[in-house]
Amino acid sequence: MANSMIPYSFIPGTKAKASEVNANFIALADKIDTNKAACDEDVSDIYEAMSTKAEKTELINEHTVTEADTDLDDYKTKGTYIFSSLYTPENIPQGTSGMLIVTGDDTSVIKQIWYCDGENPEIFTRNFTNESWSSWYAISGVVDQANPGYLQLTNGLLLQWGGQKSSSVTYPIAFKVLACPVLTKQGYSVTAERSDGGIISQSLTGFNFGSNGAFAHMNWIAIGY
Repeated sequence: MANSMIPYSFIPGTKAKASEVNANFIALADKIDTNKAACDEDVSDIYEAMSTKAEKTELINEHTVTEADTDLDDYKTKGTYIFSSLYTPENIPQGTSGMLIVTGDDTSVIKQIWYCDGENPEIFTRNFTNESWSSWYAISGVVDQANPGYLQLTNGLLLQWGGQKSSSVTYPIAFKVLACPVLTKQGYSVTAERSDGGIISQSLTGFNFGSNGAFAHMNWIAIGY
C-alpha cells in the first residue's frame, strides 16, 4: 500500500524488490527537492519584505546621535534626533544640545523643529524648499544672537544691536521703512575738558557716530520696520 510520500510500502520480514526500493528513494529525493525549493522561495520573500520595509522613509526613527561633526542641514528623513552637548551639530539655532524633529518630505517641504535643552526651552523651526534651508525662526520670529545681532518679530518689528569701537555702524539687516538708533558711549577721562558724542548721519542701513573727549567703546540698539 502506498502513502503520500513513497509509492511502495513493505511488510516486515518479507523481501522487497530492488525496483520498488529504488522507486521509494527517488520519490523521497523528489519530495526533499520540492520542499527545499519552497523554503528557498519563502526565505527570499522574507528578505524582500524586510528590504522594502527598511527603505520606507516614512518610518519614525528616534535615537540619540553619538557622532561628532554632524550637520543639521543633512537631516531630511522623518524622525526624532537627540543631541547632547558632547555631539553639538553644526547649524544649530541656539545652545549646544537639544532635540530635532524632522517631518514632511522632499516632494513638497521638509520641516525641522528644534527644541533647546533647559527648563524653559526655546523652539525654532525652518523649512527646506527649492534645495535650500530657510533661516531659523524662533517662536517670536527670526533671531541672530551674534554681535551685531537682530530679532525680527512675526509682525515685522525689527530690533538690532551691537557693540564696537568703530564709529561706523552697518545694520545686519536693512530696515525697510523706519530706523531709530539709540547709543551709549563708554569712556571716561578726568583730563578731558569736554566729552560729547552723537549720531552724525543715519539711514535705513546704518549710522555714523562722532565723539569728542574720551571714547573707548560704543553700545547701540536700533528699532524699526
